[in-house]
Parts: sequence; C-alpha cells; structure tokens
Amino acid sequence: MIVHHFNREPRPGNYTFEQLFGAIRGELSKKVEVNNYNLPADLGRLSSVLYANKNSGKINHITGDVHFLAYGFRNKTNLLTIHDIGYYKYSLSGFKKKLYKKIWLTDPCKISDLVTVISDHTKSELLQEVNMDPDKVIVIHNPLLPGFHFKDRKSNSKPVILQVGSGDNKNVLRLIEACKGLDVKLLLINKFFDKRILEKLSSYKIDYEQRVDLSFDQLLEAYEESDMLYFASEYEGFGMPIIESQAIGRPVITSNCSSMPEIGGDESSFLVNPLDVEQIRDAICKLVEDQEFYEVLVEKGLKNIERFSLSSIASQYEAVYKSLDK
Repeated sequence: MIVHHFNREPRPGNYTFEQLFGAIRGELSKKVEVNNYNLPADLGRLSSVLYANKNSGKINHITGDVHFLAYGFRNKTNLLTIHDIGYYKYSLSGFKKKLYKKIWLTDPCKISDLVTVISDHTKSELLQEVNMDPDKVIVIHNPLLPGFHFKDRKSNSKPVILQVGSGDNKNVLRLIEACKGLDVKLLLINKFFDKRILEKLSSYKIDYEQRVDLSFDQLLEAYEESDMLYFASEYEGFGMPIIESQAIGRPVITSNCSSMPEIGGDESSFLVNPLDVEQIRDAICKLVEDQEFYEVLVEKGLKNIERFSLSSIASQYEAVYKSLDK
C-alpha cells in the first residue's frame, strides 16, 4: 500500500505538524510506503492545488493546514486531517470568514473521502460548522514524540512553573496575576517577547526567565528544569505540552474547557477555569504545598500518556488507509 502525504510549506519556528507526521511516517514505514511532498514555499494557492494533483497517488493524505489542496484530489481518494478550527472561529469575520469556511472547511470536507481530527472537541466544533456525516469524521489523537521520558526533578531554590506557547489564548496574563506575591519562578517559552507580559512581570516583581525559538533538545531541557506546567489556555485543538509534561513527570495545570480535559485526563491533570485567577493560584499552591498530591498527579499523568504512544497512533492511521485502499 502506497500513501502520498501532502504537507504545508516549511515555516521557520512552526514545526509541530512536521514533527508529528514525520514521526508517524517513520512508524508507518514498517508497514506502509509513504511518499512525502512538502509544498514549495513560493507557490500560490492555485499552483499548490495543481502541484498536489500532479503528484497525487492512489491514496492521498493532507496532513494539516493546507486543506484547500483537496480541490486537487477531486475523483481521487483523499484523507484530510484537521487540527483545529480556532483561527476560523476566533480570528475572522464578515466576508473573509465566509470565504475561508468554504475553501478551508466546507469544500475540503465534502471532497475528502474521510476526515481525521485530533480530538473529540475538534470533531464537535467541525460538525457544528460543516453539514456532514459524523461517521466520516474519525478522531485520531496526536502522538507523543520520541524523546520525552521521565526525568527526576531538579533541586530548584523555588518552584519553577513552565509555560509553553505564544498568543492570547495561552492565558499568560492570568498566570502572572495568579503568581502575584508567590515565591515562584516562571519559565516562559515563546516565539516572541510580549511587551504586556514583560511589563506585568516587572510590575509584580515576579522572578521569570523567557526563552525564545528553542530547539527540540532545548525544549526538553526546559521541561526537565520545571516543577510543573501551566497550560490553562482559553482554547486548544489538542495541547501537546500537556502530554509532553506528563511524560517528563511534571504535573499539569490545565483548563476545564475545550480539548484539554480530554487530553490531560479528568483525574491526571489539575483542571481549572482559565478565566478564574483564584482557581489558578489555588492550583499552584496545592502543587507546591502538597507533595503527596503532587506525586499522585505525576503517576496518573504517566499512565495517561499511554493513550498517545506513537505505535498506537500510527496503527490507527494505517487502519484508515486500509479502509480507503479499495
């Protein structure tokens, strides 16, 4: 069985899709032959569609973001992976939103034989926006990438709270509010420096360190240096840092909304209302002060990540490909 993967053009600083499907391809290669195509960076939309059509095979898989490539697979077998629809829901309006919906959601979903999504939450959101058979949408979670393994905690002079990701949805300002007056250190991993965040950290005299554009190994080091992860976003399609932190052996404070309870587990992560600063503060204090509770969350987190093993996720994609190989 031969499958053709079609990926968005390489983007410096944005490697998540590429890392995930690179790992999945490596695991699939034991049973499935995968021909991999990255869109050339200088192609426009129409040229990209023609490129996809020219390089199409018996089974074609759009691995994310460039959903419009489905136009190049009319009358061909095609699988579309949708990671989330947050940009459509929260960043667009008016005519642009209507056009985006048609080109990135409605038409690609209708053209594709099957659609995979990375969480039940994304499936629910997608079905609210696109009129389609629910059985056509299959949930396959993201895998935990190789390299994330349990590491003993370091002896930090004060608790280190790790926060990963940029953007308003990451809810960093409420984390800072929650830490006001606490003897903790924030380790912020971002793509850029946010002036509002830096001003509030300075105003509240909170100890912090900010690191930008980390390599994979540098990200691993940041997890290992931390005592806990704060990932109480207002919205996520999945939330990779949740399972990455759990794999390292660090408890996770995450949100009781969107995809995060599904990924973190109701009992294996500390769920909070992301809009409630007091809940966030209480969660931090609980993990700092209650060592027994801390260790319980660590153990449950290590159990939770078994659902996201690379071999299991690759096997689920293999099963989907087999169902399309007619």
